[in-house]
Amino acid sequence: MQKLLIVLGCAFALVPCRATGDERRAGSAEGILQAYVADFRHDPAARDSITFGVRVTGQGGGDWHVVGTGKNEGSGDVEVVLKPGLPPHPAPYFELDLATLRRLDRGELNALTALGQARGADPAPMVFQVMPGFQPEAGFLDLFRPFMFHFWTRGWPERVPFGGQLSRVVHGANVVAFYYQKGFRSAWYQIEKGQHINKDPLDQTNPYPSMFIMLRGQAEARIGGKRLTFPAGQMMFVPAGMAHEFWNPSDEPAEMIILMFGEGA
Repeated sequence: MQKLLIVLGCAFALVPCRATGDERRAGSAEGILQAYVADFRHDPAARDSITFGVRVTGQGGGDWHVVGTGKNEGSGDVEVVLKPGLPPHPAPYFELDLATLRRLDRGELNALTALGQARGADPAPMVFQVMPGFQPEAGFLDLFRPFMFHFWTRGWPERVPFGGQLSRVVHGANVVAFYYQKGFRSAWYQIEKGQHINKDPLDQTNPYPSMFIMLRGQAEARIGGKRLTFPAGQMMFVPAGMAHEFWNPSDEPAEMIILMFGEGA
């Protein structure tokens, strides 16, 4: 599961903020984005200056960009504004359709889960793009990975609901991504009967260690070539570079938390 979230072209909110206004009530793309911007002004993550675009495709869509200056407005909020069009200078941007944006707005899907891909060519309801000529500064991804969570997650404290209805199938089973930053990735997985995580040998190793915490049910596993049963109430540690796969032959779904950490995560 080494590519569960995007890394500049290869991937792997939530508590809706009720706002007023005709555009917001109508569920327009601009109205929803304005609501995200308004919420983000209160977020400590807004103290870092950043510019990025949002392209909403199809009917009711359009291009916008968000500019966060990192400057305090005097009210305790940080200056963050939504402007029409993609950024005037090369920058990253998110691309999704209006139906997906509305799902994010209603809390039916979180953005990190929407971005999830096992491989860069896999279809996803939300993708991360860069404008031609974009040259990120050193450390850009270290800033932008957690930023994606903070911008697209409303409310305080920030919370991420999880469960089957909020998930997507990535790496062969149902996943809800939680949080990513440099050296850390986290997600919830549900393995239904017949599902198989990392069935493809190309997906079975990570360059960083992983912890798998089984919450409910049990799964069959093959770790470093060894076949075993992985029941609820156990944590399994998998070192960097060791092949691992999980599948569920039983009727009861298996649920686990995955924590990936260390150099390269």
